[in-house]
Amino acid sequence: MPLLCISLLSLLLLPLSLSCHSQSRRKELREDYKTVVETDINNANENIANLLQNTSCPALKHKLHNCRVSTDRDFVSSLHLLSCKMKKLSVSHTDKLVRSLLNSLGCHCPVEKPTREPTVRLTKRTATRRRRRNQQKTRRETKKLCKSKAILSAMTRCYQMLNSMQMAS
Repeated sequence: MPLLCISLLSLLLLPLSLSCHSQSRRKELREDYKTVVETDINNANENIANLLQNTSCPALKHKLHNCRVSTDRDFVSSLHLLSCKMKKLSVSHTDKLVRSLLNSLGCHCPVEKPTREPTVRLTKRTATRRRRRNQQKTRRETKKLCKSKAILSAMTRCYQMLNSMQMAS
């Protein structure tokens, strides 16, 4: 019986020891950044900047998570949070970046609950409604792109902090 309890306890603690926050190290993350992530961040930035041409982004209502690099766990946690926020926005221009970041960190984003199917109304669709819906969709897309741009900026700052720590040590 005690052997069974020890086995169960070890199975419960195993996922904690193998969580994404304990696997990555700064040196590996710097190397991944130089080889893959930096290019993906630059490409995503360029694509989003092109899409937002002649559009100004309003200040975000909620402040983004500040990057902490005091420990490996803090750094990975900060980047993981930003990556999952980016993934949740589901902007096609950042998909590759999110994949490469999560692979580099050795993490996955939590699975979201499925959304309910919208109810379909059987009302007459008028041109005004269609136009209004298209304008709202455009505004939503612009808002997503602006949020993505802010997250990309925060990610870049995180990696800059990590690289500056390397220079200091």
